[in-house]
Amino acid sequence: MAFSLAVVALLLFFFGIVLGLRVGAELAPRCVTRHEYWMANLGVLGVGVVVSAVVWASGLLLLSGIPLGGMAGAIAALKMDFGESVGPWKFHDRALRVNKDQLRRSEDGNAEAVRRARRDGTPEPELMSVATGARPADHEGK
Repeated sequence: MAFSLAVVALLLFFFGIVLGLRVGAELAPRCVTRHEYWMANLGVLGVGVVVSAVVWASGLLLLSGIPLGGMAGAIAALKMDFGESVGPWKFHDRALRVNKDQLRRSEDGNAEAVRRARRDGTPEPELMSVATGARPADHEGK
């Protein structure tokens, strides 16, 4: 009986992760600045703690995996969808040599403008420079 309850608890935890990923994917496009990103993280943690307290107070301890998994999934989705390594994630990405494009964007001053353009639905800022005064024949590789 205990093994089957452990399996159900794990399934509920994974269900919480899936729910959290969905919540984080909905919150991330609204985060343009790092401050908004951290406020979204704190909001996820706050709601998760309150829901966990309600679950524990109700005595339905089997359901405690849902809010814990939800917090984990939402924080992971916020990090990945924010598109930039921020705070402890920057150390994590450097140490494990992962998400190199997010590390590069965290050092780029243009990242906030790109996120703002995505949120507002406007064209993203141009990232390539064009040399003025050059003849077209100079760029054909001859």
